Amino acid sequence: MNRLEETILYVLSRAKQRGKDNLSKFELFKFIYLLEVESRKFTGRSFFSNDVVFVRQKNGPISVDIYDALNNLDNKYIRISQRKKEDYPYARHCLSLIKEKKTYNLEESEMMFINSILESYLPLSIKKLKNIVYKTEPMLDIQDKEKETNQDMNGRPLDFNTISLDKDVVDLIAN
Repeated sequence: MNRLEETILYVLSRAKQRGKDNLSKFELFKFIYLLEVESRKFTGRSFFSNDVVFVRQKNGPISVDIYDALNNLDNKYIRISQRKKEDYPYARHCLSLIKEKKTYNLEESEMMFINSILESYLPLSIKKLKNIVYKTEPMLDIQDKEKETNQDMNGRPLDFNTISLDKDVVDLIAN
């Protein structure tokens, strides 16, 4: 099992522990994306060692790597189902655990980091989550390029090198 698959299972497990029996694909994509953004912001490194590529799409960043990971996990550890909500015209693709992992190939500090990301973002509505994602450096950068070139950049990779280290981290390193 690769690092992304481990992380997805851990995220679904933690969400379940926090009272969310399932996450939509939309939510999972945003959580994984924000995990990568926050990792680069606070450590200066990729959480996934650049193995996960995100591209620009209308509703925010997506990753073929996540789709591949979900396909690998489907019917073994997770169930992917479609559910309709009364207040939304489209079916929601829901991800739920069908088998818990006993242990994860993640460091304790990495699990704590994921937990802090989920504490911040799990309670948010999809609309708020999307707004936060659109205010991250890679998304702002590609939106600026769209304005400059007057071109739709859907499908283009996001540049995570646009993320600056957090000011407090820089101050800590400098001292």
